[in-house]
Amino acid sequence: MPSSPVRPDVRRDLTRTLAALLPLALAAGLAAPAQAAEMRLADMGLAADGALAAGERSALAPMPQPAPGAQGAGSADGLGGIRDPFEGWNRGVYGFNRGLDRAVVRPAAMGYRRALPKEAREGVHNVLANLGAPVVFFNDVLQVQPRPAGETAVRFAVNTTVGVLGVFDVASQMGVYRHRADFGQTLGRYGVGSGPFVYLPVFGPSSVRDTVGLIVNAAMDPLNYARFDGDTAAKLSVIGLNALDTRVGLDKDLKDLDRSATDPYAATRSVWIQNRRAFIRGEKPEDVLRNDLG
Repeated sequence: MPSSPVRPDVRRDLTRTLAALLPLALAAGLAAPAQAAEMRLADMGLAADGALAAGERSALAPMPQPAPGAQGAGSADGLGGIRDPFEGWNRGVYGFNRGLDRAVVRPAAMGYRRALPKEAREGVHNVLANLGAPVVFFNDVLQVQPRPAGETAVRFAVNTTVGVLGVFDVASQMGVYRHRADFGQTLGRYGVGSGPFVYLPVFGPSSVRDTVGLIVNAAMDPLNYARFDGDTAAKLSVIGLNALDTRVGLDKDLKDLDRSATDPYAATRSVWIQNRRAFIRGEKPEDVLRNDLG
């Protein structure tokens, strides 16, 4: 029996909804601040990159620690210092991102928080995390991590079906917890050095290695290859919701950073590098945060 075509009135309403979200997606998605993307987001049960949150666990066995002095103080991965040869440029980009955050992203994020109750925002976050599961799975496979790869596949299948397209995190209730993996981590697990620290427009703190990882992660994402009526508006809406979801969770940490740090850029850089190093080694980034910030 042939499938019924989408009714014109339903298609019209969906198109109008996506069109209404498009400006917000463009504004929030293109200005998404990632200044503190590795900070703890315990209040929202979220975490960025390697930080473990409620319902998450580290999926990787810790990497062997290098012997003291095995890496030079000038190395970005070494224990003796942080390589930031582009500091002048990076500080300029940091200021630019913060300006966009104050003018556009934070007001949009606070409006989003007021408009949706916490339960609805958690549902949105769960859907976004579920959409990211294929990228996590591909990196689990590349890292030859069969158990995490299997858990990611189970989570995606269970949450997409029983969890109503990922709105409900049923898999965590079954004891199959979410973890993170990305191509920057994959490169690091194979011994690729991070290279210099860079502060990217829109995306925030990164390194040369992890910037390559961002590009490859995008190439891995099946959503980028999906083609359907209104696919561009839908994809931009996902970008915008990701930006709003992240910014709402970061609000308290960014306020604390502004109040307590004499040099917010240097503090952000230090926290990001420490947490990223711990994430790639399979350690708990929160422990690094506590040690690094006292």
